[in-house]
Amino acid sequence: MFGFPPLPPFEGLHPIAVHFPIGILAIAWVPMVIGVLDTKRRTTWLLSGLLLLVLGTAFLFGAVLTGEATEEFVEYAPQYSSQIIEDAMHEHEELGELVRNLFIGITIIYLAAFIAYCKMPETKKKFVGVVGSLLVGITYFIGTMALANAGHQGGMLVHDLGVQAPMGSVSTPQTPGFPSAASPYRDDDDDDD
Repeated sequence: MFGFPPLPPFEGLHPIAVHFPIGILAIAWVPMVIGVLDTKRRTTWLLSGLLLLVLGTAFLFGAVLTGEATEEFVEYAPQYSSQIIEDAMHEHEELGELVRNLFIGITIIYLAAFIAYCKMPETKKKFVGVVGSLLVGITYFIGTMALANAGHQGGMLVHDLGVQAPMGSVSTPQTPGFPSAASPYRDDDDDDD
């Protein structure tokens, strides 16, 4: 029957938490661009882009926090004791913190440009809009490339090196593809008769 799966421990939330900022920040530029093009509803579109940017940046804090907790788990898990994994984890952590810091800066730049645009007289709005759009666009592109790089590094940890965040209370190594006896996803049905 339908039921919600059990929540993983805090150190197991990273795979869940990391996808929110990736998804939100991947689309936050869309209302920004529409806002530049749609002169009638420009302020509304630009404000929508700002709200998505703030939301995505806020979720980056959760992704970094859960990533640090996952790193602690992996650091003490004997199945992950290798210099390659340790180096890759460190690089992924540094990239995650860089992305968070970049998007904090991008959010501040965008907020400043938005406030300046709203406060300017109509005669200067075009100039402020163009300069602000270029500044935000360039910094946003840099932030998005860093985000993609951090996500790629995380994907390599999982798919190439086999690092997995703990999804249950059992912290023993598992064979990939086969749930442990304590797993709630274990197939106990004998209906194949």
